[in-house]
Amino acid sequence: MLCHFVDQRVDFFAVLEEKLGEGFTLTPAVEDDYTSLGASDVILCNLPAGDDPRFPVSLKTLQTLVRNPAGIPVVAFLSTDEREVMREALSAGAFDHFVETGSMQELRLVLHRAGRFQELRRELQRLQAPAHNPGEFAAMVGTDNSMRPVFSLASKVAPTDANVLITGESGTGKELLARSIHSASSRSSQPFLAVACSSLPETLIEAELFGHEKGAFTGANAARVGRFEAAGEGTIFLDEVGDLAPALQVKLLRVLQERTLERLGSNQSRPMEARVICATHRNLQQLARDGSFRLDLYYRLNTVEITLPPLRERRDDIALLAHTFLQGFNQRHRRSAQRLSAAALCALEEYDWPGNVRELQNVIERAVVICDGPEIGIEHLPSQFAAWSESDSGNSFDEEVRNFKRRLILRTLAECGNNKVQAARFLKIARSSIHRLIEELDISPTVH
Repeated sequence: MLCHFVDQRVDFFAVLEEKLGEGFTLTPAVEDDYTSLGASDVILCNLPAGDDPRFPVSLKTLQTLVRNPAGIPVVAFLSTDEREVMREALSAGAFDHFVETGSMQELRLVLHRAGRFQELRRELQRLQAPAHNPGEFAAMVGTDNSMRPVFSLASKVAPTDANVLITGESGTGKELLARSIHSASSRSSQPFLAVACSSLPETLIEAELFGHEKGAFTGANAARVGRFEAAGEGTIFLDEVGDLAPALQVKLLRVLQERTLERLGSNQSRPMEARVICATHRNLQQLARDGSFRLDLYYRLNTVEITLPPLRERRDDIALLAHTFLQGFNQRHRRSAQRLSAAALCALEEYDWPGNVRELQNVIERAVVICDGPEIGIEHLPSQFAAWSESDSGNSFDEEVRNFKRRLILRTLAECGNNKVQAARFLKIARSSIHRLIEELDISPTVH
């Protein structure tokens, strides 16, 4: 990790680099040397005590560094543990702060967090670059290992005409993936039409999908083209296909098998040339066993199945998604929020996200709308994030680490059904270690 420091004490930082150990390079720089600073992962800026004559100039330097064109996170390197100086540093826009008398382990943690932030920022810039080849899924944001098989399978199926079934919990981005597959296919210049099967009453959805002739039913005063016809040679996306009534399942199966359709009130067969992509949050195979979904239709839809993981299983993407949404909503609502505070980002990464990506999107939009300054803090997040309130910011470093460990163990145990063995395996620690942590952190769940 390359860290540029703006400080006259070159010898001091040389010793500090040696103590930090392998993986850290500390290099001197000046505040307006953007050529050098642009290659940095983290910038360190010294801030003396509040009664030091150099404090006003140093604070101004910090404010200048925070506005560096490359957006590199700046860590305030404090000569004092005065709370007022810490608040001044964070108010100036510092990503985090470190007191010189702190431990090397604490400094490593601060630098790793800042470096990870910059890594995600660079990845976001890469994903948003205008030039991309058709095989890339530019609309989908994700670098977590759990998303790699999703992108790999989607890129293989996109150029084909195979039916695709996208499964996953509500809010995981199934329609976005369907649109990305369409955009990466040879049909990208043709329409993409989405139909929410669960939002239309049974009496209307057949006419919506297949169209109708004039007089086909009461109120049908003119002929109407259905979604399958309107899609032409493009793609039709059937969301929540598991909610289709049995009669509609039969008709959909016939359309997929014969590649023809008939409008309501007509016996004339018309060609169906669209590609079909379906999505559901339900287990269609289990529904088929229960008799509420046709097994033959399931096999017809399930030529290729792609499962989107829930957000709680791709936590490395939370910061990347949050900053993507932050930039988008800033432009849409003409707001000035530029970043998330360290505490807010920590809260987002530790939350379980039952509503998945859609919930994260809503949380960020709300925060952007109500935030009046450049930084979104805990106070701008909904009430469910109260557990991460910055009211605990007066805790010592050891207390903060203890609280973080406690929340991590509790969350992991909950995700593993309170099974200690599974939780230890998930955290990649020994079983004896998790027993010790549970005891040390005063955790008393029902575990086995």
